[in-house]
Amino acid sequence: LRYCDVSNNAVEQDATDILENIPPNIEQFIASNNNISGNLPVSLNNLPKLRQFNMASNSLSGILPGLTESLAILEELDLSNQTKGFKGPIPEDLWRSLSLKRLNLADNRLTGNLPSLVG
Repeated sequence: LRYCDVSNNAVEQDATDILENIPPNIEQFIASNNNISGNLPVSLNNLPKLRQFNMASNSLSGILPGLTESLAILEELDLSNQTKGFKGPIPEDLWRSLSLKRLNLADNRLTGNLPSLVG
């Protein structure tokens, strides 16, 4: 499985339960507009071929994990519009990624400063 889109459904499950069972060769995972809750697990680092990750408009919360291993080819990360919201600083590895072309973290509870290269 390389592409999975389960967006705009009524999925009510913990993010860890879903994401720990994704095949390692997945390239695009889209699960926006559901009711997925909980924290993002560290197991996202076990997805080295991931190019697009979109879990916008869910009920995710907690601290954003570092995604250093997944960032090797990650081009799009959308974690916007979380009803509970992520908190804390944006991980530094997101700013250093050379492959990341689109980052959407709108409507969360993030804190800290943006690096000078962004704004």
